[in-house]
This record gives sequence, C-alpha cells and structure tokens, in this order.
Amino acid sequence: MSARTAMVTGASRGIGRATAIALAEAGFDVAITARTVKEGDATARTDDPAIVLPGSLESTAAEIEGRGQRAVQVPLDLLEREALWPAVDAAIEGLGHLDVVVNNAIYVSPAGSKPFLDTDPDEVVKLVWGDFTAQLLLLQRTVGHMVERGGGTVVNIGSGSGKYKLRRPIGKGGAALTYAAVKAGFHRVADRLANEYGRQGIVAYTIDPGYVATERTQLLSNLSDVASRGVDPSVVGAAVAWLVTAGPTEVDNGSYHEAQDIARALGLLPPLDEGTA
Repeated sequence: MSARTAMVTGASRGIGRATAIALAEAGFDVAITARTVKEGDATARTDDPAIVLPGSLESTAAEIEGRGQRAVQVPLDLLEREALWPAVDAAIEGLGHLDVVVNNAIYVSPAGSKPFLDTDPDEVVKLVWGDFTAQLLLLQRTVGHMVERGGGTVVNIGSGSGKYKLRRPIGKGGAALTYAAVKAGFHRVADRLANEYGRQGIVAYTIDPGYVATERTQLLSNLSDVASRGVDPSVVGAAVAWLVTAGPTEVDNGSYHEAQDIARALGLLPPLDEGTA
C-alpha cells in the first residue's frame, strides 16, 4: 500500500517543520515549502546580524527521510504570486498526488511588533497578501486537485489573535492589528470549504497552536514573552497529525480546534490547573 501524501508550507522550522516530521512519523510522504533552502541562507537572517535562525528545507527533508518517508523540497516565497501554483504543481509531481495540505506559512513582517499607525502601508499590503491572499491561491490549486481525485484534507493554522480579544500589548503576547484581522478572516476558510466542497470529499479544519516556543520566538528578544509561555512545536505537530488521521471520524468537518487541547487529550501536555483560563 502506497503512503499517503501531504504538503506542508513554511516547513523549514517551527510549527511547519514539526508538523512535517509528525506526518512522516504517521506514514506520510511530505512535500515541504519554505524560503530557506540551506542552513544559514540569507532568508534565515534576522534584523539582528548576530542571530541566524536554524532550520531549512534540507534539514527538514533529512528528518522526513530519516523516518523512512519521501520528502520533496519546494522553495517558495509567499509574496511571489507567480510561484504559488507552480509550487503546488511541483509538490504533486514529486509525490504523485496530494491527500493533505497544511497551510502554515505566513509572511514574517518587520512590522509585526509595530502599532497600526506606525506600520508602513506597503507592509500592510504584504501582510494581507502573505498571510491570507497567498493561502487562498494555494488552496485553489490544492483543493482543485483534491476534488478531481475525490477528496482530501485541509488544515489551516490559525491564531488566538484572530479569535480572542487579546488584552496584552504588542510584544507581550498581543498581536498587531493587521495580523489579528487577517487571521480572523483566515479562520472562516475551513468551514466554507466544508460547506462548498464537503460533498466532494473535502475535509477542512482550523487549528490554533496557542503560544509556541519556536526557534524565532526563543531567539528574538521582542518575542521572549511568547517563548516563555509556549509549548514545543512538536506538540502542535502531533496535534495536527492526529487531526489529519483521526479527525474525519472524531470531529465535525469545518471545525476549529485548539492544538494544546488536543495534545492534552493525547497525554502530550499535563492537564490545566483547575480554574486556569
């Protein structure tokens, strides 16, 4: 029996990398996209010249292959419109078909820690494109392919900033206005996909990772508050893998989920203290 297949965007590090590895452990061959192809590439550099983020397509692919599964590396910058559909086509060609797509990649903006009125208009446009429009275009291609094959699963990585009224300031756990607004819109995609294409075999979910201690949040001082509250990315990866494999028989199509609640149910995190919000 051939392996199931998945495409995970933004898989050079963080949640995307952890998800790709978790899917490989669940028996999936995985196509991975990101800007950083090799360790230390210019795309891994930060505003602080002393900090270079670890992670790359090559290292994630090695992890997937180390688990006995095929890895297809697809370099992709979400801001390059003409590269979006070809990236999906490359994943399909490399794997033969797609059973699952995990929309994790976002545009990491230097305006992420700035108030709305201090954000350059060009950055607002890039944020909306890179965190929402690009995902919609990727979904047109991936879901179209899945419908032709008779079905498939979509997992969109959401954010509490798009669901809850976060009272923490930017840099202390709160999110910038544009990011929060875009994520709120992105949260509607899964239920609409289920509504429009559920009868054609499409299953779609939104999953909120909560605070996560990624490489970026651990190394950048302005994100240290997130890192201090965050779980390891592998916890989120395991939750996504469960949703992909068990979700269709356990939860409603189009539904929204908290990754850390799934992880607690799986015994990967301790239960919340009584009275914890």
